[in-house]
Amino acid sequence: MIIFVLILLAIICSGMTSAKKGEFFSDYMSPKNTSTINAIFSVLIFISHATNYIGNDNLTGVLDGPYVSLKVFLHQLVVVTYLFFSGFGIMESIKKKGTDYVRAMPKQRLFRLWYHYVIVIILYAIMNIFIIHKEYDLKTYILSLIGYTSVGNSNWYLFVTFALYIFVILSFLIFKKNKILATALVCILSVGFIVFERQIGLPTQNYNTVICFPLGMIFSLVKPYFDKILMKNDLIWFTGFTASVGLFAFFSRNRLGLVDLDNHRLDIIEDFVSYELFITFALVMIAIAMMKINIKSSILDWFGEHIFSFFILQRIPMLIVREFGLARNSYVFIILSFFGTVVMCMFYDEAMARLDKIVFKKREKKKA
Repeated sequence: MIIFVLILLAIICSGMTSAKKGEFFSDYMSPKNTSTINAIFSVLIFISHATNYIGNDNLTGVLDGPYVSLKVFLHQLVVVTYLFFSGFGIMESIKKKGTDYVRAMPKQRLFRLWYHYVIVIILYAIMNIFIIHKEYDLKTYILSLIGYTSVGNSNWYLFVTFALYIFVILSFLIFKKNKILATALVCILSVGFIVFERQIGLPTQNYNTVICFPLGMIFSLVKPYFDKILMKNDLIWFTGFTASVGLFAFFSRNRLGLVDLDNHRLDIIEDFVSYELFITFALVMIAIAMMKINIKSSILDWFGEHIFSFFILQRIPMLIVREFGLARNSYVFIILSFFGTVVMCMFYDEAMARLDKIVFKKREKKKA
């Protein structure tokens, strides 16, 4: 398995450049750069999901052990930039476009994402019924439409994203131009959502990265001050980066972020907070590194452009390939699943682009 990670690392290194002495990449948080970082993690997520279908019994080779250790260490870290950059991007858009952007969010962000996701659920339903013959009851299918349940797909991330979009819309419609109060309300609602998900007994991984989204919004607000301090000179940047690495390592003792729902001791809160600090300093470390390191790759650009489809569709080829008994050979399984996902992404995104023109046609005419 580690061979696939090494291939990814080679792609990263081939497109990596560093800023000159005393210089920094001022556009390090641009959509292009954040999309590249997300693309890297999207490939790691793919490999992680694939190994879940392959099974530990088939991951006993010399090259499998190192990957399994890496997977255990990374755990939920592979999704934190998705939420962080999403929160950052939304806040940047609100800063530029104001309340008009917030008022457009229900249709342009929330509804668009939801109906794209519903199409995906239909694809999974077709696969379940006609190919792998997996049965789910009607209630499961209905709840899967909001990401609360799964019909074979990755669901928790969508359930969280829908909720976070709603929190942003409500908060900024209430406080309008007061970005600090609105962001504070998003933080409060996010914490309340974490408590809610914990109380109803959802797995810890469903909510232990939720806070990354409001952190991204906060970072958007403080970024000018953050940049002014760390981009003063290389010594200050290196000090900040070293400190973030040290704090990341310190809090990694609870890197899995697991909480025993049946245990109500005070150290549960301490462990959970420790994990939140772990992922927070991971994000700080990544952001500071991006000030000095830039990655340009046409391959990663492709994954960045197809980030949603690559993430949400990948389990379909995996489930089909496994159905045909090809999961025992891990390399065959990953290669077939990978190319199957890539082909599906191209057809799906092209179809969604055409459908978007129809769904949002009236709105575009009004603008014209």
